[in-house]
Order: sequence, then structure tokens, then C-alpha cells
Amino acid sequence: MWYSLTHRLRQFYFGMSAVYLKEDAAFVSSYLNSEEVALFNQLPTFEKKHSVIVAKKMLELALYNPELDPRKLAKLGLLHDIGKVLERSGIVTKSILVIVRFLFPWLYNWLAELGVRNRLFRAFFIHRHHGLVGAQLLAKIGVSSEFLMMIKKHDPRVEPFAPDDPIELKILQQADSTY
Repeated sequence: MWYSLTHRLRQFYFGMSAVYLKEDAAFVSSYLNSEEVALFNQLPTFEKKHSVIVAKKMLELALYNPELDPRKLAKLGLLHDIGKVLERSGIVTKSILVIVRFLFPWLYNWLAELGVRNRLFRAFFIHRHHGLVGAQLLAKIGVSSEFLMMIKKHDPRVEPFAPDDPIELKILQQADSTY
């Protein structure tokens, strides 16, 4: 529990101090097409920076798996949290969502399900189901079904890794959990 708390505090500090640089934008543009970049740019700064870090971590992990396509891994890392564009949360609201999820998972899940019909709790629904929401957004711009499946399943608290899942999904989950 102490590790989880310090991990969350580091995440909060990172979110508060995140700076999305020109180099980050160039990195994003080198892996995403114009429609994907337009969607990506709707994310708040801290989410964009997080996605860049996850994508770069995935590229590092790919060094141990030379059979994997680095472009595919980077794109997956960049787009994994794209569903959060509909959450429209600042860092404080995001922190509240994470704290409720961490301390009161039963309440978080209940509020997320209320968010299906109640706009007041919509942020909980989108935060919990951002993988599904992201897959739906990406489907509208023609992203492949393979990517959609991995985006949808990337949060192991929502859908645990299964033995027949692609290795790219496992790498995404690992990179996403280490930030």
C-alpha cells in the first residue's frame, strides 16, 4: 500500500508539472496520422505527456522483442488513453477519480455505472471505461480492429491479460503501470 501511495503522489506531481514539448509533438507526428494527431491533441497536457512517456517506454521494451514492430508499439502507446478526451478532467479532478478508485473501489465502480445515465458522474464512467471509449473514437477514424481490441483491453483492472492476448498488449500494460 505504501508503494501505491507514493506512486500516486509521484503521478500527481508529474501531472502538475508536465510540460508537452515541441520534441514530444514531433514524436507524436512521426507515429500518428493527421486524424489521430487531431484527436490526440484534444487530451490535456498531462495525458499527452503520459502517453508519450508510455510510447517511449514501449519502444525501450521492444528492444527485448526484435520481432515486434516499433511503429505499432509507439502508436499503441500514444493512443492507449485517447478515450480520456471525453473525460475533460483537469489534474485535480483526475486525482479525485484516482483516489476514489484506489481507496474505495466499490464506490468508484458504482459511480462509474451511474455515469452511464447521469452526467454528474460521467467522468467516473469515462475514466473507468476509457479503453472502450477510446476504441469507439478510434473506430470512427478507421483505426484497425487489432488496435481497437488492445486499446479496449489495456487496463488490467477492467479486463485482465489473457494468455491469447498479443504481446504488444502485455508490453503496453507494463509500460503504462511503470509510469
